[in-house]
Amino acid sequence: MPISAIRRWRIRRLYNAGEWSKARQKCDSELATSNYTFASELMVRCLYNEAQWQALIDFTNIRPESDSGNYAHKAKRKMAEKLEASEGIPEPEQKQDWNAKDLLSNWSQEGNRVWLRHPWGWVHWDMPEGFTLGKTHPSLLHLALEVLLSPWVPETKSWDVEARSRGQHHALSYSGGIDSTAAMILMPNNTILAYHERNFTSLLNHSLPYSTFEAIKQRTNRSVLRIPSNHEKIRTFSGKQTGFSTANAACVHLILLADHLDLSSIAFGTVIENTWLEKGLKYRDFTMSHYWNYWPKKFEQAGLTYVLPINHITEAGALSICKQSSFSDVVNSCLRGRDGEWCGKCWKCFHKNGPLGRKIDPSSKEITTFLNTSPLRTGQHALWALKVQQLEYLAPHLIPFIEEDLSWWGRAYSPGLELIDQPLRDSLRSETEKYLGWMEEPFSLEAIKLDI
Repeated sequence: MPISAIRRWRIRRLYNAGEWSKARQKCDSELATSNYTFASELMVRCLYNEAQWQALIDFTNIRPESDSGNYAHKAKRKMAEKLEASEGIPEPEQKQDWNAKDLLSNWSQEGNRVWLRHPWGWVHWDMPEGFTLGKTHPSLLHLALEVLLSPWVPETKSWDVEARSRGQHHALSYSGGIDSTAAMILMPNNTILAYHERNFTSLLNHSLPYSTFEAIKQRTNRSVLRIPSNHEKIRTFSGKQTGFSTANAACVHLILLADHLDLSSIAFGTVIENTWLEKGLKYRDFTMSHYWNYWPKKFEQAGLTYVLPINHITEAGALSICKQSSFSDVVNSCLRGRDGEWCGKCWKCFHKNGPLGRKIDPSSKEITTFLNTSPLRTGQHALWALKVQQLEYLAPHLIPFIEEDLSWWGRAYSPGLELIDQPLRDSLRSETEKYLGWMEEPFSLEAIKLDI
């Protein structure tokens, strides 16, 4: 056995025995030898097992090729979680117990901060000057409770109060990403844009959407209303990662502000992959879905029209709209990028930034893992992205699925317009036609049934 192989065997033995510090010291001496790849990758795993997060991040910054397991991202998550825990969750000055019998009594306001007492603690929103919780219609508060708590508190689904009078303005729950920017472009120019802003430590970086907001301000004189909140912490009490309680929790800031902003509707940047397709893999008649037959009616009870202005457009279509717009240089969906730059290694960079012609690392661990995971994440769109970027070699087993022409994936699906009320329907039809053609019948979309 060659001497280099013997040294590797000795290091592996130390690592497998949990002697990570000793194994790491041995690895350090191998970084200048033919064992470099082995030693550098094992060094990263040792640092991770030792919980030396910052040292791991520093090492992979110098030697990015050593991070085949995406350990730097995991280390950053661990550091963020630790900082989150140390920060704690704020509480109001005037505390109260959760009241299951009088749900609306769980809302309160101190200054510009609105508090919600939920069964496990508190969450809050920092509202604009002049907002008054006491002037917010009860139906809006009930709807907010339902989108936030219904997975765990079924009582929030049952409410029947006097109808709220409809306001005058459209609003869009705006993330700054590609899909919601495409929705912004197609919606009327006076649509209010409102962003949910995490006001706690997390891996989500706000710098990319902030740069998009600034470009929108400079180029169109439109402002994006930012509402800081920590309501994504609610689901952590059920052992889940930070995130939205339900899909519609993404717009809870606009529900709460509906009277303050005099809203008639709330719109979402929801594309075909989440409407007419199930997880991008299988066609469904969205009009017959429980989702579509439930949530618009709930919003209607609160005097709000539920608008899906790009339900008829694929992610590829949204990319095309943004590429043709004045925001092509600034819009971005990467959640890890900062200072105007995308990471180039995440799944969103693969299927959103790559097709825009932006530089990515297709060999990154996350991208190659997702391409070879079943079921295929984002389904049909991932296949399209693979083909247009000519990256078939990354996933040879997917080649049979992309041999046919996929140009139709970048066009709009006309039946989706029927989900939008007049006069907005005609307006969105006209705006869509400025950027995209229409899918031809028989619709290839309706034949999608991917078994990957």
